[in-house]
Amino acid sequence: MKSFELAKLIQISQGSLSDIENNKSLPSADTLAKLYLKTDINIIWLLVGVGPMARKSPEQGGGEALVYEDTAEYGQDAKLKELIERLIRIYHRGDPVKRAHILGFLIGADPGSRE
Repeated sequence: MKSFELAKLIQISQGSLSDIENNKSLPSADTLAKLYLKTDINIIWLLVGVGPMARKSPEQGGGEALVYEDTAEYGQDAKLKELIERLIRIYHRGDPVKRAHILGFLIGADPGSRE
């Protein structure tokens, strides 16, 4: 997919996408959600760089699960898997303020991130 196609798909400008790709800005919570919902990007890889870049497609047995198949790498750490699943539930059910808090926490938790 070309960058202008991705920008259109997730409803941001090409300039904004370029800034995100070049670490000049961080994606909003809304942009992250659209990337996850409209592409096959593995949210765990997207947020922390762990695991495969792409989620399993339904043809590969991925089904409709949100992140659960992507947390397999954390399978031995039940508490971490539970927290990831809870974070996703809160994000999907939460209001914009809760989403902003989640994003703020994730950005603040990464000392190498740009604000």
